[in-house]
Amino acid sequence: MYAPNMWSRFCDVPLVLMVIVNLVSCNPGARQVAAPPPESEQIIGNAMKDLYMASSASAPQSPAQQKLILRMAEKASNGKELFLVMRAAAGVFPPGGASPEKTVTAKMMEFATLDQMIDYAKQYSIDPQSARPYVQRMFQLGNESTDPRVWYRIRLTASRLKLPDLGSQAQAKGDQLAHR
Repeated sequence: MYAPNMWSRFCDVPLVLMVIVNLVSCNPGARQVAAPPPESEQIIGNAMKDLYMASSASAPQSPAQQKLILRMAEKASNGKELFLVMRAAAGVFPPGGASPEKTVTAKMMEFATLDQMIDYAKQYSIDPQSARPYVQRMFQLGNESTDPRVWYRIRLTASRLKLPDLGSQAQAKGDQLAHR
């Protein structure tokens, strides 16, 4: 009488393990964030080129030009296109007015390579509310690198963005890799 009951419980163990594995793999925190394609594989699409040319042909600092640049920011889908948006936006928007910077910063975290993110932070301002997630994304992308110089560059960016705790973490990671 005990044998069939024992075997049925034993057979349930793999089923329970499969359910647990599936639940853990569905956890968004457990998933690896996909790395963006390398810069050499990023292209500026024709639609983006057309918007850029239209904004260049618009009256300088006009509402029409600003609207085109904001549309470019919405459509940008890689680091190269995001840099094109920021180049097009230079001097177009009045201080404190509508600007593509927040949109571009958010998209940089999603679509840009680590080098592009570092270059962007050097050239353009990043909203203090976005600074921490921005550097944390750099950490995620930097985890693929064993080059300590990458981590020192992240440290410099964190320092520029006034995030000393993340700067210290990047410094420690760079030092650890340098002593291997």
